[in-house]
Amino acid sequence: MFPSHHGFPRVPTHCPPGFTGRYTVVQGDTMFFIAQRFGVSLDALIAANPHIPNPSLIFPGDVLCVPPKPAPPPPKKEECPCPVTLRDFINRFVEVKTPCGEVSGTLVFVGDNSIILQEGKGDNHIVVSCRQICFVRIRRHGPREV
Repeated sequence: MFPSHHGFPRVPTHCPPGFTGRYTVVQGDTMFFIAQRFGVSLDALIAANPHIPNPSLIFPGDVLCVPPKPAPPPPKKEECPCPVTLRDFINRFVEVKTPCGEVSGTLVFVGDNSIILQEGKGDNHIVVSCRQICFVRIRRHGPREV
């Protein structure tokens, strides 16, 4: 028998569904090192083991519920740079296809991550993220006026 708290190991009655499994404490273990070993936070490991009243005192033979690793963070959305060649078409009428549809206007600005189109002769501007651009068509003539 392992030397333990009051001579017997502390074993959880059950581990909640979705848990990775059980871990039996060995000599030299700490909750901190066990959490690191399994890639979980110390707080999550402590919360998963209410049968251990003092997480600073664990003994060989104690059995711990190991919570699942947290989901990885979503991939960081990297900005999608605008093609440099679009700058060649400043002040030209363009049609831009996006997943949401098509927009058109005079290309008035090409930034690092977006373009701006001017619709008609007014002050109505359309900002399009370069990440959303599927296709750009340069028209020889602007929209036909009726």
